[in-house]
Amino acid sequence: MSLEHWAWLGIAAQPGNKIVDDILRVFPDPEEFFLSGDSGIEKVGTINSRDALRIRATSLDVAKRAVETAENYGAKVLTKESEFYPQNLLSIESAPPVLYVLGDETCLNQKPAVAVVGTRRISEYGNKMAKIIAGGLGSAGALVVSGMALGIDSAAHKACLSAGGKTVAVQGCGICKTFPPENVELKELIAANGAVISEFVPDEEARSSFFPIRNRIVSGMSLGVCVVEAAARSGTSITANLAFDQGRKVFAVPADVNRSTSQGTFRLLRSGAIPVADAKDILMEFGEEYTSHLSFEKIQKRKIEKNPEAKNERPEKAPKPVKKAPPPGLSRNAAEIYSVLDRTPKSSDEISDLTNLASSAVAVGLTELELLGLIVPVSGRRFVIA
Repeated sequence: MSLEHWAWLGIAAQPGNKIVDDILRVFPDPEEFFLSGDSGIEKVGTINSRDALRIRATSLDVAKRAVETAENYGAKVLTKESEFYPQNLLSIESAPPVLYVLGDETCLNQKPAVAVVGTRRISEYGNKMAKIIAGGLGSAGALVVSGMALGIDSAAHKACLSAGGKTVAVQGCGICKTFPPENVELKELIAANGAVISEFVPDEEARSSFFPIRNRIVSGMSLGVCVVEAAARSGTSITANLAFDQGRKVFAVPADVNRSTSQGTFRLLRSGAIPVADAKDILMEFGEEYTSHLSFEKIQKRKIEKNPEAKNERPEKAPKPVKKAPPPGLSRNAAEIYSVLDRTPKSSDEISDLTNLASSAVAVGLTELELLGLIVPVSGRRFVIA
């Protein structure tokens, strides 16, 4: 089977079309399907008339030009049978027959891969959290995946690179194009320290309809998707829903529910997303198979470097507070958290120590208490009784 025939299948079937799966089930070799003509289309049995017309009209020369264009640009072409094709993608519906890759294709299977995504209308808080999470993931040795859009995506890529990590950008256009055009330099940096990938024909311009198609790759090649900020209806929410459907873990960063860019993350939390505050919260959700080789101490080191004075501080064991009766109707974890809070600000780590609850459980409980107006956050994401 030839590279050109794999590329031909991707073009003829069109990106994101589930008939790719149907075709490959019947014809594991795309060249065999190409040579079978109308009898092959009939044998597959699920190809409608519109798709059949396009398949018949797509010549092998188009695929040859696509491969040549990509290679002249410096990109590699990976098929589903290539050694470096992202293995996580093989389990999703309509996995791309080919991927055009600019950069280091060997990083595409780095474990664990975590997508960090969010709104283009980034806030100061969102920018900070994207840097904390993506930077922490990168410094620990995880692969950060995103879509290279403006806002959260770009902040995540940059933070990972700054931490010395590997990152992958999935484009909603051909590999020879850059969208948004403002990210030309960022694309070069990512290709030099990770990879930029696309399933679209190399010289294809970006279209709005391409981004939902692109998003299934962002989630599909990742073990989990972390949504930092998102509006109620957005491409980011589409990515998160795709992740749920693909059986991936979905994480969300709690924030002010009154902001429009927090409505999406709030809905995700209500739908079962795991609340997180940093990279460690995410990585601890994966099994030892994926985390035994990671450098968790580097995450802690980055936190200390942000606050040099902390190096000279000796942690003092917080006195056990006097328990007070929580308001009725709270969940068990929220009630336990409320009982240890007072007018002295406490961080989520301190609350975890005082309650013996896991950090993820503390985050959920704090979100519940915030939404009910029973507690308020103060500087440094610490909390006091309202």
